[in-house]
Amino acid sequence: MSKRVLVIDDEESVRDAYSLSLEAAGYEVEQAKDGPEGIAAAAKKRPDMIFLDLKMPGMDGVETLKQLKKNDPTLHVHIVTAFASEYMKQLAKAREEGCNFEIATKPLSSEQIRQIATAVLGVSDEGSVKFVLTLYLANHEEVTDGIISTLRATLRETLPVGGWVLNVVDVLAMPEKALANDIFTTPTLVRELPEPVVKLLGNIAAMPKVMAIVTRLNHYTATLVV
Repeated sequence: MSKRVLVIDDEESVRDAYSLSLEAAGYEVEQAKDGPEGIAAAAKKRPDMIFLDLKMPGMDGVETLKQLKKNDPTLHVHIVTAFASEYMKQLAKAREEGCNFEIATKPLSSEQIRQIATAVLGVSDEGSVKFVLTLYLANHEEVTDGIISTLRATLRETLPVGGWVLNVVDVLAMPEKALANDIFTTPTLVRELPEPVVKLLGNIAAMPKVMAIVTRLNHYTATLVV
């Protein structure tokens, strides 16, 4: 069974970056936009690991940490922040009160995120992954990001946990990057995908900033180049 990671951060783009990095490595990821939502998510289904931001509106990361640990002292919490010095006194007090945690400095690269998760949880089982979707984008726009977020949520709802991976790659208007490494232009894979996923892929394909959509299902690869 895939290990479960909870990401608590008020910035959607940051949460999505964690999801992209960790889901590509085979972990199951749940997002929470603030402390109360994260606390509720952890209480509903215990995560194997939590990435926690410190500077959030309303309940900050320190208070969130204390409540998480109060509810379940065994939770593994990894704080990732650019404001460690600002919260150092509160963090020191929380540790004195018995709240164990690890801390790292933002920003983290995708590789660093995966390395931290692997160090805590071990290597995930990628053998169960049946569907891999990669989007190659010239650049991100708000409407594109919105559809990608919806697509990720739809994949979670329609495909088995640990059975899919979604990658989003910025290629900075350089098509040769998108078409490298044995990626060829072939018919789009439609019949074997859930209808909600097909609809969202069609919406993304209609956008001029999307250069390629690459899908692999049970080792069959199909590419749509726009």
